[in-house]
This record gives sequence, structure tokens and C-alpha cells, in this order.
Amino acid sequence: MRKGDRVGVAGIGGLGHLAVKLAVSRGAEVYAFTTSESKVEDIRAFGAKEAVVVESAESLRPYYNTLDTMISTIPAAYEVGAYIPLVRAHGTYTQVGAPGEALSFDQMVFLFNRVTYEGSLTGGIPQTQALVDYCAENGIHPEIEVIQANKVNDAWSDVLDKAARYRYVIDATTI
Repeated sequence: MRKGDRVGVAGIGGLGHLAVKLAVSRGAEVYAFTTSESKVEDIRAFGAKEAVVVESAESLRPYYNTLDTMISTIPAAYEVGAYIPLVRAHGTYTQVGAPGEALSFDQMVFLFNRVTYEGSLTGGIPQTQALVDYCAENGIHPEIEVIQANKVNDAWSDVLDKAARYRYVIDATTI
């Protein structure tokens, strides 16, 4: 992404909040899409131009054909076809969230919108190091909560309930 690009981030959790921070640091105009009203203030504090609470596919309609890139960090099955029209012709839709089940969508929506679909689970060691270096140089860090090992089930419940803010880190001395 480049300065001035309009970037959408769908799914503002452990990956998504960092995607917002990274895109903002690169000079992008960022639109964050979340189903959690409680995250709106955080999203704005991360630097997003707009925080959009997605209540239905219809709530996405005002953003059709406005984004150069969409990054989906949504880690569950969702309606991909509802988000694709947000990307301008010849734009890119990148799936980095890893849903536990297969995503299904009508491929025609990509063809009609002329959007490139790509995905990634992780980069290689050089790409990861470059990203860590970039984050260190630019003061970008995750929002974390350190927990004791015996609280991991509670933390997972918070993740499922969309109450996590934003990453849990287990204190290794409590294992």
C-alpha cells in the first residue's frame, strides 16, 4: 500500500488492530469494519479515518467502490461477497484471517468487480524481520494483556465474545 491509498480492514482483533496501525503509518486512509460497537473509539485512536459498525451486508453499501485494498483478518466463516464490492475495479482483497472452515462465495462478484483475491498465512523469515524492524522504527506495537496460564480458557472466551483487547500474552512463569 502507498500513501493516499484507501485501505479497508475487516475484523478488528489481534491481527486487525495491527493492520490498521500499519496502514495508517504508511499514509493510507483507513476504514475499519467491525461488528463490535465497543471497539469504535479504539479504532479511531489507532488512526483510522472511519470506524464502520457492520450490522448487516446492507450497512456496507455506502462504501461500495471506495477502497483500493481490503484486508480481511476475520477468523471465522463470513459473507465474503458482501465485502468485495467495497473494493474499486482492479483493487485487491487480501484474506489473512484463517477461518476454521472453508469460505464460500460467488466468484462472479470478483469477475464483475474486477477485484484480485489473494491470501497469506505468514511471510518468510526475511519479510517477518522487515516487518518487525519497521514496527520498531515506527513505534507500532500490539495492544496486549498479560495473563496467567490458568486464565487461558477465560481469555479464549473473551476472544469468542469479542471482548479481547486485543492480544493476550501468557506469562511463561505461570506455566
